Amino acid sequence: MTRRVVLAYPGGHGSSAVLNLLAGQGEVIAVAADFGAGDVDLCALRRQATADGAAEIVVVDVREEFANGYCLPALQANALILDRHPLVEALARPLLASQLVATAKDRNASAVAHSGGDALSSMIATLAPDLEIVELSVQGEQELSTSRTLWGRAATSGYRCTEDAVVNLGMPDEVVVTFEQGVPVAVDGETVSVAEAVQRLGHRAGVHGVGRFELAGSHDAPGAAVLVAAHQELESVTLDRDLARFKRGVDRRWAELVHDGLWFSPLREPLDAFVRRAQESVSGEVRLVLHAGSATVAGLPGRRLRPVGRRYRPATGQTPLGSTQHPSTQAS
Repeated sequence: MTRRVVLAYPGGHGSSAVLNLLAGQGEVIAVAADFGAGDVDLCALRRQATADGAAEIVVVDVREEFANGYCLPALQANALILDRHPLVEALARPLLASQLVATAKDRNASAVAHSGGDALSSMIATLAPDLEIVELSVQGEQELSTSRTLWGRAATSGYRCTEDAVVNLGMPDEVVVTFEQGVPVAVDGETVSVAEAVQRLGHRAGVHGVGRFELAGSHDAPGAAVLVAAHQELESVTLDRDLARFKRGVDRRWAELVHDGLWFSPLREPLDAFVRRAQESVSGEVRLVLHAGSATVAGLPGRRLRPVGRRYRPATGQTPLGSTQHPSTQAS
């Protein structure tokens, strides 16, 4: 019987070489998850996987699931690394693991292959102990699609969705974010989904260098940075003092669990339940000024500032997050 393997396939020269190698040993089902970064040509990815020897290519659109089931809980828990930086890869990894396992079960595959390291292997083993896990070493390539998401992106060097903070000095942008029970529901009075809020705020904040940071490489998460800043400010004026104090400890523990690859820990769901209950009073508008690398909460409604981010199109190659035109979900 021909061995059937599910391969996490981000595209690129490294994963092409791996797919070619595995295809010589059995049947390979290549899986690509679209986390909403908006910078991947999915049609080209399909063609490349087929040319590399995939028996089937499965492109899974997880944008809304990622936004609502992963980004929103991270926002409501104010999840930051070292109390400063939004989570990036760690937030997408459990969803990728779930998609790989689901595809393996649906296609009766005996193994899952990936280059996502021990954290991804551990999650796959938790979800499907019977699957063989093959860890691959892919040189010179970003870690799967989990490094490029709607919430943010990580790279070994360089920034793709933020400008230098000095580029738009003297052109601050003011934005109003509306929350209902901890959920962002409008930007400047216009109704948005969670994914749309991240995308729009990411574009406007990115041109001012908001959400750019270095942590074992280059990371930028402009939309996440603005939303967390706004949410924290709103909680400071809507939560009971004792509840707010206790929640800060819960928030830190939630971020630690996810950062450490423990999304499937039995502790996370109770923490989620507490955080969701705490959001019942977190409703209102937050006004922020985006300028010089910072998202500053404005104490009083000020004059309407020039909305640079709405019309700005970066000239240096940066890509606004979340603008992928998605084709059909699966193809063989």
